[in-house]
Amino acid sequence: MLSPRSARRPDAFYGWHMLLFCTIVRGFTAPGQTIGVSAFTDDLIESLGTSRSAVATAYMVGTLTGAVALPFVGRWADRTGVKHTLTIVSVGFAAAVALTGTVQNIVMLAIAFVGLRMLGQGSLSLIGSQGVVMWFERRRGFALALNTMGTVAILSLAPLTFAALIRAFGWRSTWVILGAVVAITLVPIARFAIVDRPEQIDQVPDGKASDQPANLIRGRSYTVSEAIRTPAFWTLTAVGFMAGAVSTALTFHNTDLLGEQGLTKTQAAAIFIPQLIGSVSSSFVVGSLTDRLPARPLMFFGGAMLGLGTFLATVAEPGVMAALYGLALGLGGGAIGALSGALYPKWFGIEHIGSIKGIATTAGVGASAIGPLILSIGNDFSNSYEPIVIACAIASVVVALVALVVPTPART
Repeated sequence: MLSPRSARRPDAFYGWHMLLFCTIVRGFTAPGQTIGVSAFTDDLIESLGTSRSAVATAYMVGTLTGAVALPFVGRWADRTGVKHTLTIVSVGFAAAVALTGTVQNIVMLAIAFVGLRMLGQGSLSLIGSQGVVMWFERRRGFALALNTMGTVAILSLAPLTFAALIRAFGWRSTWVILGAVVAITLVPIARFAIVDRPEQIDQVPDGKASDQPANLIRGRSYTVSEAIRTPAFWTLTAVGFMAGAVSTALTFHNTDLLGEQGLTKTQAAAIFIPQLIGSVSSSFVVGSLTDRLPARPLMFFGGAMLGLGTFLATVAEPGVMAALYGLALGLGGGAIGALSGALYPKWFGIEHIGSIKGIATTAGVGASAIGPLILSIGNDFSNSYEPIVIACAIASVVVALVALVVPTPART
């Protein structure tokens, strides 16, 4: 592993190494992400003798409870730095993952979900993004696009990897194995490879020499109270909320939902391939474009594609339509993920970015908690997923239209 001390050489900009390490950090949140937890859902239902709705409710309770802590985690990272925060959160997340293998009932499962979602999907994702933000200014969109693309690629391996481990060792042992992998990977990265800011090792954002000090290169930063008074903050947060709720809900109920359209379990799982292609491509392209294009049309594109993908879930028959569903959903989710990473620091600066994004992340994590339950309730009420899925598609498009006209903040 490259020592940060070697980054003092003028030809060795450490930001690219930070990008790599932070991508690994975000990718290794997989045990706390819906795409990872979904691999265990059927085993949890069978072993704990409970229902799918009960697991979805425990997931919601755990996620919402964990989300409450995220603004405090963001503020903590602002004050003490990414390195210190990441070290402690990594240890906690590794322990939470391993202990999930010991759950015996639905209450213990809900408590486990608190740890998984708060420390993994919430805190580590927030910190991993913040680590990249600190090292880039003019090329931040491009760097975050690479970060998001790499994260999605790692997360996409989770379902098959976790399923193989479960078949080989059982679901309880798999949680312990994953906890150990998280510990031996993330804790050394946090302790020995992370550098909070380029100024700490006599470098500047983007790695290019400048006559201006770093604080002038970065521009002024909004306080939390200033940021939350802007329409742009709440519009971008609303776009992220819809992406979190809809994408998580469709992923959580993927097999059952697509079963209505005649897809087998294998065909339903194959949807993740075009979804991955769409997500990776749009996260890179849209993230890179945030450095050069206005934000409003990019937000509209992300929301509109999310709405289109959601609607296609109701007509995703085996074959081309199913592939288009996965592709459109991936395009929307990837674009919104890239925008969420790039636009908050672009609009509001970095001095309070952990606190600002902590609020937005709380909304996104909360959305991912209630999304699966809303779809489950809608299905129970109508005996079909179609009405509630169409309603989600319409809501996504409405938010996209609002994003098209919202005024964006000034940094002068």
